[in-house]
Amino acid sequence: MRIGVGTTLPHENPHEWARLLHDWGCTTAVCPVDATASSGVRDEYLREAQRYGLSIGEVGVWRNVMSPEPQERNASISYAEAQLALAEAIGAGCCLNISGNAGPGGWDQYSPENYSEESYERLVDTTREIIDAVHPTRTYYAIECMPWMLPDSPESYLRLLADINRPQLRVHLDYTNMVNGVPRWRHLRQFIQECFTQLGPHIVSVHAKDIRLDGALPVTIGETQPGTGSVDFALVLRLAAALPGDTTLYTEHLDTIEEYRDAVAFLRRTASEAGIAA
Repeated sequence: MRIGVGTTLPHENPHEWARLLHDWGCTTAVCPVDATASSGVRDEYLREAQRYGLSIGEVGVWRNVMSPEPQERNASISYAEAQLALAEAIGAGCCLNISGNAGPGGWDQYSPENYSEESYERLVDTTREIIDAVHPTRTYYAIECMPWMLPDSPESYLRLLADINRPQLRVHLDYTNMVNGVPRWRHLRQFIQECFTQLGPHIVSVHAKDIRLDGALPVTIGETQPGTGSVDFALVLRLAAALPGDTTLYTEHLDTIEEYRDAVAFLRRTASEAGIAA
């Protein structure tokens, strides 16, 4: 199991980037460049990552491959294919995206169209198209769980895996993104266990995030600094450590460099106290 931060921190050069992560105790990183970077720049980052013992666990896409606008959709699919090819070239753990918003609004937002049968079939076909364009053998394509688009539950992720039917598709687990209502909140520990139990053989990366229930009506479940919410991180780390392979865990969506540093320290301290190698 490797721990890192799910963002590229401010830095002046590849050495500074890798040294900072190493000094914090990180053992993995998200890819700091995309497919448009020159091979020279890319290779310099990879050399520094290797020098400091950092794996590259994720290459991000973060584009709307389900957009109802053909031009945006086609450009996003092309970019996803290029990012998957980059992940393959550098041997990253996975290439990661969300399924995307099939209706109006932001690329990562809710629309009723996200749950139509037509959109589901398009998601299956689009994911196959991206994977088949690259035929990766050293990396995987993964879709991050979300609260208002598929996959939004372990069961819907298993259905996607079966219907897409590509061995190069794997799971990126963001358990907090699927806590989209009070029933799951009330049984948070059990729900996290169910995620790992059902999806475990397919998981390649995890977002290790904390959440809390705020007092605003009707329901507000928001992210918070790891260790200040209701997630049992000893449980998360124990379940992640039991997965096959070199699973990566990333903390994300924090506001400052200091918060990221403290989050990594918290995860490493929690692992140590639980007797978990990280």
